[in-house]
Amino acid sequence: MNLVSLQRRLVATLIDKVLILFLFVIVALIFCSGPSGVELGTFTALTSVKYKKIESKRTLYETHLDNKKFSEENGYGEYNINDIKYEHYKTALDVYQKHILIFIMINLLYYSLCEYFFRASFGKKILKCYIRKSDGSEICNSEIVSRTGILFALFLLAVVLQMFLNLNAYITSILFFGILDFTVFTRQQSLVDKYSDTCIVRIG
Repeated sequence: MNLVSLQRRLVATLIDKVLILFLFVIVALIFCSGPSGVELGTFTALTSVKYKKIESKRTLYETHLDNKKFSEENGYGEYNINDIKYEHYKTALDVYQKHILIFIMINLLYYSLCEYFFRASFGKKILKCYIRKSDGSEICNSEIVSRTGILFALFLLAVVLQMFLNLNAYITSILFFGILDFTVFTRQQSLVDKYSDTCIVRIG
């Protein structure tokens, strides 16, 4: 059985992450409740903020009213705001948690659907890498469910760590991928591979 090289696996992972990020942006824009891009922009701005510092009292609408008032008082020109477009008066924390949920769901759907149809993520398929059981046989649906469940559990762990350790999204992401993939460098298996008794092999 020809296990995939570390370099090839990293390239495949990078392709997957770019595709997931693209899908996340599209879905986030579709499900935003304010003017296009406002919620996504708020979420992006909050990724560097420690979790317990994210504003949970003032709504986005109130923040935009303050920005409008500041612009008018300091001569920065007209600040456009349309009350009708704000169907939900969400706080920054609401927006942050909503987009974290979207990001997790995009990841779970992306990997589970790709593995169901291709027996590999899209990035791995491009590089002719496929998921197999440890004995080299093809995975079945139960392994796909197992892998998705393990990934979901790791996402939950990341969310809990962020909340209780008061981390920002960047540090949380580093910890998440560090925990998930550190065994790739020693055993050529991520934690998802290890606990679902699967591995990534090169075919072709």
